[in-house]
Amino acid sequence: MNFALSAIALPLLAALGLGLAGTPRQGALANAGVCAALLALTLGVFWHGGGGLVAADRLAALFGVLTGLAGLTAALVNIGYVTAEAARMPPRRWRLYHALFQIVLGAALLGLYADNAGLLWAALEAGTIAMTLGVSLYRTPRGLEAAWKYFILGGVGIGLALFGTMLVYLAAQPALGPGFAAMSFAALSAHAAAMDGALLTLAFVFILFGYGTKAALVPLHGWLPDAYAEGPAPLTTALSGPLINVALLAILRFRHLMQANAAAGGKAMEPGAFLVTLGLASLFLAAFSFLRRRDARRFFGFSSIEHSGLAVFAFGIGGPAAIFGGILHMALHTLLKSGLFLALIRAASLRGSAAPGQYGFSHLRGLAHASPYTGWLLGGCVFALAGLPPSGLFVSEFIIVSQTIQRAPALSLPLGLGMLLCAVAVLRHVGPLLFARLPQEKPKPAGRAMHLVALHLGLMVLLAFAMPAPLVLLLSQAAEALR
Repeated sequence: MNFALSAIALPLLAALGLGLAGTPRQGALANAGVCAALLALTLGVFWHGGGGLVAADRLAALFGVLTGLAGLTAALVNIGYVTAEAARMPPRRWRLYHALFQIVLGAALLGLYADNAGLLWAALEAGTIAMTLGVSLYRTPRGLEAAWKYFILGGVGIGLALFGTMLVYLAAQPALGPGFAAMSFAALSAHAAAMDGALLTLAFVFILFGYGTKAALVPLHGWLPDAYAEGPAPLTTALSGPLINVALLAILRFRHLMQANAAAGGKAMEPGAFLVTLGLASLFLAAFSFLRRRDARRFFGFSSIEHSGLAVFAFGIGGPAAIFGGILHMALHTLLKSGLFLALIRAASLRGSAAPGQYGFSHLRGLAHASPYTGWLLGGCVFALAGLPPSGLFVSEFIIVSQTIQRAPALSLPLGLGMLLCAVAVLRHVGPLLFARLPQEKPKPAGRAMHLVALHLGLMVLLAFAMPAPLVLLLSQAAEALR
Protein backbone atom coordinates (compact mmCIF):
# COMPACT_ATOMS: atom_id res chain seq x y z
CA MET A 1 0.00 0.00 0.00
CA ASN A 2 1.30 3.44 -0.93
CA PHE A 3 0.71 5.22 2.39
CA ALA A 4 2.08 8.55 1.15
CA LEU A 5 -0.36 8.73 -1.75
CA SER A 6 -3.21 7.57 0.48
CA ALA A 7 -2.39 10.21 3.09
CA ILE A 8 -2.56 12.92 0.42
CA ALA A 9 -5.74 11.60 -1.19
CA LEU A 10 -7.76 11.08 2.01
CA PRO A 11 -8.14 14.73 3.10
CA LEU A 12 -8.66 15.95 -0.47
CA LEU A 13 -11.46 13.42 -1.05
CA ALA A 14 -12.93 14.01 2.42
CA ALA A 15 -13.11 17.74 1.66
CA LEU A 16 -15.71 17.00 -1.04
CA GLY A 17 -18.03 15.26 1.42
CA LEU A 18 -17.48 17.78 4.21
CA GLY A 19 -18.25 20.64 1.86
CA LEU A 20 -21.54 19.25 0.60
CA ALA A 21 -23.62 18.11 3.57
CA GLY A 22 -24.06 18.06 7.32
CA THR A 23 -24.70 20.35 10.25
CA PRO A 24 -21.77 22.25 11.79
CA ARG A 25 -21.39 19.71 14.62
CA GLN A 26 -21.68 16.73 12.26
CA GLY A 27 -19.00 18.31 10.08
CA ALA A 28 -16.74 18.79 13.11
CA LEU A 29 -17.16 15.15 14.18
CA ALA A 30 -16.52 13.87 10.65
CA ASN A 31 -13.52 16.18 10.36
CA ALA A 32 -12.02 14.70 13.53
CA GLY A 33 -12.62 11.16 12.27
CA VAL A 34 -10.84 11.89 8.99
CA CYS A 35 -7.91 13.43 10.88
CA ALA A 36 -7.60 10.31 13.08
CA ALA A 37 -7.39 8.12 9.97
CA LEU A 38 -4.95 10.59 8.43
CA LEU A 39 -2.57 10.34 11.39
CA ALA A 40 -2.55 6.54 11.04
CA LEU A 41 -1.70 6.86 7.34
CA THR A 42 1.15 9.31 8.01
CA LEU A 43 2.64 6.79 10.44
CA GLY A 44 2.43 4.18 7.69
CA VAL A 45 4.60 6.36 5.43
CA PHE A 46 7.63 5.18 7.44
CA TRP A 47 7.00 1.68 6.02
CA HIS A 48 6.08 2.64 2.46
CA GLY A 49 6.96 6.12 1.26
CA GLY A 50 5.82 5.62 -2.31
CA GLY A 51 7.71 6.18 -5.54
CA GLY A 52 7.77 8.38 -8.61
CA LEU A 53 6.32 11.87 -8.21
CA VAL A 54 5.21 11.11 -4.65
CA ALA A 55 8.14 9.55 -2.81
CA ALA A 56 8.59 10.48 0.84
CA ASP A 57 11.97 10.13 2.49
CA ARG A 58 12.18 9.62 6.25
CA LEU A 59 12.52 13.34 6.95
CA ALA A 60 9.30 14.04 5.05
CA ALA A 61 7.67 11.12 6.90
CA LEU A 62 8.59 12.66 10.27
CA PHE A 63 7.06 16.02 9.41
CA GLY A 64 4.08 14.24 7.91
CA VAL A 65 3.39 12.64 11.30
CA LEU A 66 3.71 16.04 12.99
CA THR A 67 1.24 17.46 10.46
CA GLY A 68 -1.18 14.61 11.14
CA LEU A 69 -0.88 15.06 14.91
CA ALA A 70 -1.41 18.83 14.72
CA GLY A 71 -4.42 18.29 12.48
CA LEU A 72 -5.98 15.69 14.78
CA THR A 73 -5.61 17.62 18.03
CA ALA A 74 -6.91 20.80 16.36
CA ALA A 75 -9.86 18.85 14.94
CA LEU A 76 -10.73 17.47 18.39
CA VAL A 77 -10.72 20.95 19.91
CA ASN A 78 -12.67 22.12 16.88
CA ILE A 79 -15.71 20.06 17.98
CA GLY A 80 -16.24 22.24 21.04
CA TYR A 81 -15.32 25.37 19.11
CA VAL A 82 -17.95 24.74 16.44
CA THR A 83 -20.61 23.86 19.02
CA ALA A 84 -20.03 27.15 20.85
CA GLU A 85 -19.61 29.37 17.78
CA ALA A 86 -22.15 27.76 15.41
CA ALA A 87 -24.41 30.82 15.38
CA ARG A 88 -21.65 33.07 14.01
CA MET A 89 -21.79 31.58 10.51
CA PRO A 90 -24.46 29.90 8.36
CA PRO A 91 -24.19 26.08 7.97
CA ARG A 92 -22.93 26.29 4.39
CA ARG A 93 -19.97 28.37 5.51
CA TRP A 94 -19.16 25.88 8.27
CA ARG A 95 -19.16 23.17 5.60
CA LEU A 96 -16.71 25.25 3.57
CA TYR A 97 -14.59 25.71 6.70
CA HIS A 98 -14.26 21.97 7.30
CA ALA A 99 -13.53 21.34 3.63
CA LEU A 100 -10.76 23.96 3.72
CA PHE A 101 -9.37 22.39 6.91
CA GLN A 102 -8.83 19.13 5.03
CA ILE A 103 -7.59 20.76 1.82
CA VAL A 104 -4.85 22.57 3.70
CA LEU A 105 -3.75 19.36 5.44
CA GLY A 106 -3.71 17.54 2.10
CA ALA A 107 -1.73 20.35 0.47
CA ALA A 108 0.82 20.31 3.31
CA LEU A 109 1.30 16.55 2.98
CA LEU A 110 1.61 16.80 -0.80
CA GLY A 111 4.32 19.43 -0.36
CA LEU A 112 6.18 17.22 2.11
CA TYR A 113 5.96 13.98 0.15
CA ALA A 114 6.49 15.33 -3.39
CA ASP A 115 9.72 14.32 -5.11
CA ASN A 116 9.13 16.90 -7.80
CA ALA A 117 9.83 20.61 -7.59
CA GLY A 118 6.77 21.47 -9.69
CA LEU A 119 4.46 19.36 -7.54
CA LEU A 120 5.86 21.03 -4.42
CA TRP A 121 5.06 24.41 -5.92
CA ALA A 122 1.51 23.29 -6.80
CA ALA A 123 0.95 22.05 -3.25
CA LEU A 124 1.91 25.38 -1.70
CA GLU A 125 -0.23 27.23 -4.25
CA ALA A 126 -3.24 25.09 -3.28
CA GLY A 127 -2.52 25.73 0.40
CA THR A 128 -2.31 29.48 -0.25
CA ILE A 129 -5.70 29.60 -1.97
CA ALA A 130 -7.36 27.48 0.72
CA MET A 131 -5.89 29.54 3.55
CA THR A 132 -6.98 32.80 1.89
CA LEU A 133 -10.58 31.56 1.89
CA GLY A 134 -10.21 30.27 5.45
CA VAL A 135 -8.93 33.55 6.89
CA SER A 136 -11.90 35.46 5.40
CA LEU A 137 -14.63 33.06 6.59
CA TYR A 138 -16.06 35.35 9.28
CA ARG A 139 -16.43 38.16 6.68
CA THR A 140 -15.37 40.86 9.15
CA PRO A 141 -13.56 43.93 7.78
CA ARG A 142 -10.32 42.94 9.51
CA GLY A 143 -10.68 39.34 8.36
CA LEU A 144 -11.16 40.40 4.74
CA GLU A 145 -8.18 42.73 5.01
CA ALA A 146 -6.04 39.89 6.40
CA ALA A 147 -7.21 37.57 3.60
CA TRP A 148 -6.30 40.13 0.92
CA LYS A 149 -2.90 40.67 2.50
CA TYR A 150 -2.35 36.91 2.59
CA PHE A 151 -3.47 36.55 -1.02
CA ILE A 152 -1.32 39.38 -2.35
CA LEU A 153 1.87 38.55 -0.45
CA GLY A 154 1.32 34.83 -0.90
CA GLY A 155 0.74 35.38 -4.61
CA VAL A 156 3.97 37.35 -4.92
CA GLY A 157 5.86 34.61 -3.10
CA ILE A 158 4.34 31.82 -5.16
CA GLY A 159 5.14 33.73 -8.36
CA LEU A 160 8.78 34.16 -7.34
CA ALA A 161 8.99 30.48 -6.39
CA LEU A 162 7.53 29.44 -9.75
CA PHE A 163 10.11 31.46 -11.64
CA GLY A 164 12.88 30.02 -9.45
CA THR A 165 11.59 26.48 -10.09
CA MET A 166 11.69 27.09 -13.84
CA LEU A 167 15.28 28.31 -13.55
CA VAL A 168 16.25 25.17 -11.59
CA TYR A 169 14.79 23.07 -14.41
CA LEU A 170 16.92 25.01 -16.92
CA ALA A 171 20.01 24.70 -14.70
CA ALA A 172 19.52 20.92 -14.62
CA GLN A 173 19.49 20.52 -18.40
CA PRO A 174 23.27 20.03 -18.79
CA ALA A 175 23.15 17.17 -16.28
CA LEU A 176 19.74 15.55 -16.75
CA GLY A 177 18.26 16.81 -20.00
CA PRO A 178 14.54 17.53 -20.44
CA GLY A 179 11.84 15.58 -18.64
CA PHE A 180 10.68 14.74 -15.13
CA ALA A 181 14.18 13.79 -13.99
CA ALA A 182 15.21 17.45 -14.12
CA MET A 183 12.49 18.22 -11.52
CA SER A 184 13.10 15.28 -9.18
CA PHE A 185 14.83 16.19 -5.92
CA ALA A 186 16.51 12.77 -5.78
CA ALA A 187 17.92 13.16 -9.31
CA LEU A 188 18.85 16.81 -8.81
CA SER A 189 20.72 15.96 -5.62
CA ALA A 190 22.66 13.15 -7.32
CA HIS A 191 23.68 15.40 -10.25
CA ALA A 192 23.97 18.78 -8.51
CA ALA A 193 27.68 19.06 -9.34
CA ALA A 194 26.97 19.00 -13.09
CA MET A 195 24.22 21.65 -13.00
CA ASP A 196 24.67 25.17 -14.35
CA GLY A 197 25.89 26.93 -11.20
CA ALA A 198 25.23 30.49 -12.39
CA LEU A 199 21.61 29.69 -13.25
CA LEU A 200 21.24 27.75 -10.02
CA THR A 201 22.36 30.78 -8.00
CA LEU A 202 19.82 33.01 -9.73
CA ALA A 203 17.14 30.37 -9.19
CA PHE A 204 17.98 30.11 -5.48
CA VAL A 205 17.48 33.85 -4.96
CA PHE A 206 13.95 33.64 -6.38
CA ILE A 207 13.20 30.43 -4.48
CA LEU A 208 14.50 31.83 -1.21
CA PHE A 209 12.28 34.89 -1.39
CA GLY A 210 9.38 32.90 -2.86
CA TYR A 211 9.27 30.07 -0.35
CA GLY A 212 10.60 32.47 2.27
CA THR A 213 7.28 34.28 1.96
CA LYS A 214 5.44 31.06 2.87
CA ALA A 215 7.89 30.51 5.74
CA ALA A 216 7.19 34.09 6.95
CA LEU A 217 10.75 35.33 6.53
CA VAL A 218 11.55 39.01 6.18
CA PRO A 219 10.70 40.97 4.04
CA LEU A 220 7.46 39.27 2.88
CA HIS A 221 6.35 38.20 6.35
CA GLY A 222 3.48 40.62 6.93
CA TRP A 223 0.66 38.21 6.13
CA LEU A 224 1.28 35.85 9.05
CA PRO A 225 0.31 37.83 12.19
CA ASP A 226 -2.94 39.03 10.59
CA ALA A 227 -3.80 35.58 9.23
CA TYR A 228 -3.23 34.03 12.66
CA ALA A 229 -5.33 36.68 14.40
CA GLU A 230 -8.35 36.83 12.07
CA GLY A 231 -8.88 33.24 10.87
CA PRO A 232 -10.92 30.64 12.79
CA ALA A 233 -8.74 29.55 15.70
CA PRO A 234 -8.64 25.76 15.07
CA LEU A 235 -7.66 26.35 11.44
CA THR A 236 -4.85 28.61 12.62
CA THR A 237 -3.77 25.91 15.07
CA ALA A 238 -3.67 23.23 12.37
CA LEU A 239 -1.52 25.48 10.20
CA SER A 240 0.74 27.14 12.76
CA GLY A 241 3.52 24.76 11.79
CA PRO A 242 2.81 22.41 8.85
CA LEU A 243 2.71 24.83 5.90
CA ILE A 244 5.66 26.77 7.27
CA ASN A 245 7.56 23.48 7.60
CA VAL A 246 6.87 22.64 3.94
CA ALA A 247 8.38 25.96 2.86
CA LEU A 248 11.40 25.63 5.18
CA LEU A 249 12.16 22.10 3.98
CA ALA A 250 11.87 23.31 0.38
CA ILE A 251 14.46 26.00 1.11
CA LEU A 252 16.70 23.38 2.76
CA ARG A 253 16.50 21.04 -0.24
CA PHE A 254 17.31 23.79 -2.75
CA ARG A 255 20.10 25.02 -0.47
CA HIS A 256 21.61 21.55 -0.64
CA LEU A 257 21.75 21.77 -4.45
CA MET A 258 23.59 25.09 -4.23
CA GLN A 259 26.03 23.80 -1.62
CA ALA A 260 26.74 20.58 -3.52
CA ASN A 261 27.39 22.47 -6.76
CA ALA A 262 29.70 24.98 -5.05
CA ALA A 263 31.60 22.22 -3.19
CA ALA A 264 32.21 20.39 -6.47
CA GLY A 265 33.77 23.47 -8.06
CA GLY A 266 30.66 24.64 -9.91
CA LYS A 267 29.72 28.26 -10.41
CA ALA A 268 27.04 28.35 -7.73
CA MET A 269 27.58 30.72 -4.82
CA GLU A 270 27.75 29.50 -1.25
CA PRO A 271 24.16 29.84 0.04
CA GLY A 272 25.10 30.54 3.67
CA ALA A 273 25.23 34.34 3.39
CA PHE A 274 21.72 34.54 1.94
CA LEU A 275 20.23 32.35 4.65
CA VAL A 276 22.07 33.88 7.59
CA THR A 277 21.04 37.38 6.53
CA LEU A 278 17.34 36.55 6.22
CA GLY A 279 17.44 34.51 9.41
CA LEU A 280 18.91 37.33 11.50
CA ALA A 281 16.61 39.90 9.89
CA SER A 282 13.57 37.79 10.80
CA LEU A 283 14.85 37.28 14.34
CA PHE A 284 15.36 40.99 15.01
CA LEU A 285 12.13 42.03 13.32
CA ALA A 286 10.23 39.67 15.61
CA ALA A 287 12.12 40.93 18.68
CA PHE A 288 11.14 44.55 18.07
CA SER A 289 7.62 43.74 16.84
CA PHE A 290 6.70 41.98 20.08
CA LEU A 291 6.68 45.21 22.04
CA ARG A 292 3.45 46.70 20.71
CA ARG A 293 1.33 43.57 20.28
CA ARG A 294 -1.74 43.29 22.49
CA ASP A 295 -3.53 40.42 20.71
CA ALA A 296 -2.13 37.04 21.76
CA ARG A 297 -2.59 35.30 18.41
CA ARG A 298 -0.94 38.17 16.54
CA PHE A 299 1.87 38.19 19.12
CA PHE A 300 2.53 34.48 18.68
CA GLY A 301 2.39 34.95 14.92
CA PHE A 302 5.49 37.10 15.26
CA SER A 303 6.96 34.31 17.37
CA SER A 304 6.61 31.99 14.36
CA ILE A 305 8.60 34.52 12.32
CA GLU A 306 11.31 34.38 14.99
CA HIS A 307 11.57 30.60 14.97
CA SER A 308 11.48 30.35 11.18
CA GLY A 309 14.38 32.79 11.17
CA LEU A 310 16.30 30.62 13.66
CA ALA A 311 15.85 27.50 11.52
CA VAL A 312 16.97 29.31 8.35
CA PHE A 313 19.94 30.79 10.22
CA ALA A 314 20.98 27.25 11.22
CA PHE A 315 20.76 26.13 7.58
CA GLY A 316 22.94 29.09 6.65
CA ILE A 317 25.61 28.18 9.20
CA GLY A 318 25.77 24.78 7.50
CA GLY A 319 27.37 21.52 8.50
CA PRO A 320 25.53 18.38 9.66
CA ALA A 321 25.26 19.45 13.32
CA ALA A 322 23.79 22.89 12.57
CA ILE A 323 21.32 21.43 10.08
CA PHE A 324 20.44 18.77 12.68
CA GLY A 325 19.69 21.59 15.13
CA GLY A 326 17.62 23.50 12.60
CA ILE A 327 15.46 20.50 11.68
CA LEU A 328 15.03 19.56 15.34
CA HIS A 329 14.00 23.15 16.08
CA MET A 330 11.32 23.01 13.38
CA ALA A 331 9.89 19.76 14.78
CA LEU A 332 9.84 20.94 18.41
CA HIS A 333 8.40 24.33 17.47
CA THR A 334 5.57 22.60 15.59
CA LEU A 335 4.61 20.60 18.68
CA LEU A 336 4.87 23.56 21.02
CA LYS A 337 3.09 26.15 18.89
CA SER A 338 0.17 23.81 18.13
CA GLY A 339 -0.25 23.14 21.84
CA LEU A 340 -0.01 26.84 22.63
CA PHE A 341 -2.81 27.74 20.23
CA LEU A 342 -4.99 24.94 21.62
CA ALA A 343 -4.51 26.43 25.08
CA LEU A 344 -5.38 29.91 23.79
CA ILE A 345 -8.64 28.62 22.32
CA ARG A 346 -9.66 27.14 25.65
CA ALA A 347 -8.57 30.24 27.57
CA ALA A 348 -10.64 32.51 25.33
CA SER A 349 -13.62 30.14 25.62
CA LEU A 350 -13.48 30.43 29.42
CA ARG A 351 -13.85 34.19 29.01
CA GLY A 352 -16.92 33.89 26.80
CA SER A 353 -15.87 33.31 23.19
CA ALA A 354 -12.99 31.94 21.11
CA ALA A 355 -13.89 34.03 18.04
CA PRO A 356 -11.32 36.42 16.52
CA GLY A 357 -10.93 39.59 18.56
CA GLN A 358 -11.24 37.75 21.89
CA TYR A 359 -7.53 37.05 22.40
CA GLY A 360 -6.24 40.26 23.95
CA PHE A 361 -3.68 39.70 26.69
CA SER A 362 -5.69 41.97 28.99
CA HIS A 363 -8.76 39.79 28.35
CA LEU A 364 -6.97 36.51 29.10
CA ARG A 365 -4.96 37.48 32.17
CA GLY A 366 -5.38 35.85 35.56
CA LEU A 367 -5.92 32.34 34.24
CA ALA A 368 -4.21 30.64 37.19
CA HIS A 369 -7.16 31.80 39.30
CA ALA A 370 -9.88 31.40 36.68
CA SER A 371 -8.84 27.84 35.68
CA PRO A 372 -5.61 26.63 37.26
CA TYR A 373 -4.98 23.69 34.90
CA THR A 374 -5.59 25.87 31.84
CA GLY A 375 -3.54 28.73 33.21
CA TRP A 376 -0.51 26.68 34.17
CA LEU A 377 -0.43 24.79 30.89
CA LEU A 378 -0.77 28.00 28.87
CA GLY A 379 1.89 29.65 31.02
CA GLY A 380 4.12 26.62 30.53
CA CYS A 381 3.74 26.85 26.76
CA VAL A 382 4.58 30.55 26.75
CA PHE A 383 7.59 29.97 29.02
CA ALA A 384 8.75 27.10 26.77
CA LEU A 385 8.51 29.37 23.74
CA ALA A 386 11.27 31.53 25.24
CA GLY A 387 13.66 28.60 24.85
CA LEU A 388 14.67 28.32 28.51
CA PRO A 389 15.11 24.92 30.20
CA PRO A 390 13.22 22.64 30.62
CA SER A 391 11.76 23.70 27.27
CA GLY A 392 12.68 21.38 24.41
CA LEU A 393 13.56 24.42 22.33
CA PHE A 394 16.50 24.97 24.69
CA VAL A 395 18.14 21.85 23.23
CA SER A 396 17.76 22.84 19.58
CA GLU A 397 18.78 26.44 20.27
CA PHE A 398 21.81 25.25 22.24
CA ILE A 399 22.91 23.18 19.23
CA ILE A 400 22.43 26.14 16.87
CA VAL A 401 24.31 28.56 19.14
CA SER A 402 27.19 26.15 19.78
CA GLN A 403 27.59 25.47 16.06
CA THR A 404 27.55 29.20 15.36
CA ILE A 405 30.36 29.73 17.87
CA GLN A 406 32.39 26.96 16.21
CA ARG A 407 31.76 27.77 12.55
CA ALA A 408 31.06 31.54 12.48
CA PRO A 409 32.04 33.13 15.83
CA ALA A 410 31.34 36.68 14.64
CA LEU A 411 27.67 35.82 14.17
CA SER A 412 27.22 34.48 17.69
CA LEU A 413 26.80 38.00 19.17
CA PRO A 414 23.89 39.14 16.95
CA LEU A 415 22.32 35.70 17.23
CA GLY A 416 22.51 35.72 21.03
CA LEU A 417 21.27 39.30 21.26
CA GLY A 418 18.27 38.59 19.02
CA MET A 419 17.35 35.47 20.96
CA LEU A 420 17.67 37.33 24.28
CA LEU A 421 15.40 40.17 23.14
CA CYS A 422 12.79 37.70 21.93
CA ALA A 423 12.93 35.67 25.16
CA VAL A 424 12.47 38.77 27.33
CA ALA A 425 9.54 39.96 25.22
CA VAL A 426 7.82 36.57 25.54
CA LEU A 427 8.50 36.08 29.25
CA ARG A 428 7.03 39.44 30.25
CA HIS A 429 3.56 38.06 29.44
CA VAL A 430 3.79 34.96 31.64
CA GLY A 431 3.17 36.75 34.95
CA PRO A 432 0.03 38.70 33.95
CA LEU A 433 -1.44 35.70 32.13
CA LEU A 434 -1.17 33.61 35.27
CA PHE A 435 -1.33 35.79 38.35
CA ALA A 436 -3.31 38.97 37.61
CA ARG A 437 -6.44 38.42 39.71
CA LEU A 438 -9.75 39.53 38.23
CA PRO A 439 -12.43 40.60 40.74
CA GLN A 440 -15.18 38.13 41.71
CA GLU A 441 -14.22 35.47 39.16
CA LYS A 442 -15.07 31.90 40.12
CA PRO A 443 -12.77 29.05 39.04
CA LYS A 444 -13.95 27.10 35.98
CA PRO A 445 -13.09 23.58 34.80
CA ALA A 446 -10.34 23.34 32.23
CA GLY A 447 -12.05 20.79 29.99
CA ARG A 448 -10.64 17.70 28.34
CA ALA A 449 -9.06 19.72 25.54
CA MET A 450 -6.28 20.77 27.89
CA HIS A 451 -5.05 17.17 28.02
CA LEU A 452 -4.14 17.61 24.35
CA VAL A 453 -2.08 20.66 25.27
CA ALA A 454 -0.27 18.58 27.91
CA LEU A 455 0.37 15.94 25.23
CA HIS A 456 2.02 18.47 22.90
CA LEU A 457 4.06 20.01 25.70
CA GLY A 458 5.15 16.62 27.05
CA LEU A 459 6.14 15.30 23.61
CA MET A 460 8.19 18.42 22.93
CA VAL A 461 10.16 18.01 26.19
CA LEU A 462 10.48 14.22 25.85
CA LEU A 463 11.80 14.27 22.28
CA ALA A 464 14.34 16.97 23.10
CA PHE A 465 15.76 15.64 26.35
CA ALA A 466 15.30 11.88 25.97
CA MET A 467 16.44 12.03 22.31
CA PRO A 468 15.16 8.58 21.23
CA ALA A 469 17.77 6.77 19.17
CA PRO A 470 15.51 6.40 16.08
CA LEU A 471 14.91 10.17 16.06
CA VAL A 472 18.60 10.96 16.40
CA LEU A 473 19.44 8.52 13.60
CA LEU A 474 16.72 9.93 11.33
CA LEU A 475 17.76 13.56 11.85
CA SER A 476 21.46 12.74 11.61
CA GLN A 477 21.02 10.95 8.30
CA ALA A 478 18.85 13.78 6.94
CA ALA A 479 21.34 16.42 8.06
CA GLU A 480 24.25 14.51 6.50
CA ALA A 481 22.36 14.06 3.23
CA LEU A 482 21.37 17.76 3.07
CA ARG A 483 24.60 19.29 4.43
